[in-house]
Amino acid sequence: MVSLNARERLSGVFEGKEIDRIPTYDILHNTKLIEYLAGEKITPANAEDLLCRAANKSLDLIRHFAVPDYEGEKIVKEDDGFIYRYEWWTGHILEKPFYKKLEDVKRVIENDIEAMVKCTEEGKICKQANNHVNLFYEKFEYFEEVRNEYWRISEKLGSETVMLGPEMLMGVSVAIFRHGIDWWSYLVHDMPELVFQYLDAYYEYELAFVDSYLDLEIMPFVCSAGSTGMDDRLLFSPEVFSSMILKYEKKLFKKFKENGKKIIAFLDGYKAPIIKDFIDIGADAIDPFEPYCKMDVRQFRNDFPDTVACQPIDCTQLLPFGEEKDIVNAVIKAIEDSERKKILIGSTSEVHPNVNFKNAVAMYEAARSFKL
Repeated sequence: MVSLNARERLSGVFEGKEIDRIPTYDILHNTKLIEYLAGEKITPANAEDLLCRAANKSLDLIRHFAVPDYEGEKIVKEDDGFIYRYEWWTGHILEKPFYKKLEDVKRVIENDIEAMVKCTEEGKICKQANNHVNLFYEKFEYFEEVRNEYWRISEKLGSETVMLGPEMLMGVSVAIFRHGIDWWSYLVHDMPELVFQYLDAYYEYELAFVDSYLDLEIMPFVCSAGSTGMDDRLLFSPEVFSSMILKYEKKLFKKFKENGKKIIAFLDGYKAPIIKDFIDIGADAIDPFEPYCKMDVRQFRNDFPDTVACQPIDCTQLLPFGEEKDIVNAVIKAIEDSERKKILIGSTSEVHPNVNFKNAVAMYEAARSFKL
């Protein structure tokens, strides 16, 4: 078979067509891996070039494209009382406003709603709607800037690697990240009207953001992401998934589908009981396949023969501490369990700094050299 470029290969996977090899898909946040693949020491000045070069040598699809414009870490204090610590590959909330009672949370939620409405009207990235983990778009002020940056990076990556569209976060995930699952649960119980006002405002903002880039033909693959479970159980009841997550995600997926996009649903944690729900509203791929969250590629392939499986190689234990032969065996097993089709090989989250970079190389090489 003739050699395909990355977009052709990925499209073939999603459409169930013959492909030349198994595609790879991941986040690269490991400097040793990037330096090894790019053949050069990484600095803030050359990080973007090296990341593109490393991606071209290892990935067909790259997610969470972020490069440092600073060394070490950065602390950001916001006017609303939130303090964030950023590192190149992630970010954390260091401090939140102190809530003594539910009325305190209510006041901050109302301010969040006001900020999201304002940003929607102005076409601006809303800090109150971000997860603050150094996602691709978080550093920009306007939607249009994100669109232009996506185009620029995609042109730089060329035909060897496709960049996944901006990660559209589930509203409930943003809320619990920002305010905590305990306070959010109290709000759901005591102030449901406010909760739905928040979710309405959040998704109006998301849909406006999506509208700013949906016409980009250079962006064939998009992503919705959120926390769905712990290791062995869902975070929310079926009623909450139905009324506060799926109801809104369906609107987002509909807009993606109307514009010909292929949707990767990144469902973090245990997800088995809700996989069909996300496929039913339009997900073309389910991501990731954490073995520690009871995700089994063979069972999935039996249950959902037409849906793509993404990122089945464990990055918590196997990639950091396993031997290369174990990684190769895991890759081969995942491909075989998926019946050699409709699978994208990568880590179960990202190649983070604690991953043994040689194991990551072994993972990609095992996938790309697998004989179909």
